[in-house]
Amino acid sequence: MPKGYIIGHITVTDPEPYKEYVARDTPILLSHGARPLVRGGQAEVVEGTANERHVVFEFDSYDTALKAYHDPDYQDVAKIRRANATSAIMVAEGNDEDLPEPAGDAPLGYLIAHVTVKDPEAYKPYVDGNTPIMRGHGARYIVRGGRAEVLEGELGARHVVIAYPSYDAAKAAYHDPAYQDLVKIRQAHSEGTLILVEGAA
Repeated sequence: MPKGYIIGHITVTDPEPYKEYVARDTPILLSHGARPLVRGGQAEVVEGTANERHVVFEFDSYDTALKAYHDPDYQDVAKIRRANATSAIMVAEGNDEDLPEPAGDAPLGYLIAHVTVKDPEAYKPYVDGNTPIMRGHGARYIVRGGRAEVLEGELGARHVVIAYPSYDAAKAAYHDPAYQDLVKIRQAHSEGTLILVEGAA
């Protein structure tokens, strides 16, 4: 069964009260079997615009992730986040690929993409061409297609999360000249945001 993910992009507007949210939300999510893959860490928005802080929690299934988000205890705590931050939050179904092996002691790296395709036929060469390049950098597609529901804020229509052996591997994959040639196709036929982010230690 594919895993499920809560993906969040957050900009904190009042750090002091927000600390209570951070302290209280984690035990609730962990009680649903959450595993934090991304939580803070280095990040670079390489295309588009995004909030400042990025989180990805992995769950055993899409339904479990959705249940965790809708847990009344979590929704009570989420009021603190909503009052002290701007957020875009979604639940996505996984692509049923395992995480890559980490490169030494470094945490994994991730590319998170939220894209709306304007011309699917013209976009297809990008989809066909990018996978071999990403795989050459150790990529595993943990979210790609599947069910997805944006629960707060606005995100694109298509969501992808790619895991790499390290943050440096994620950066190298994105900046690979062969991939950058394909980026021109994607940018001509879609709009969205791409973020490189360091995984949780």
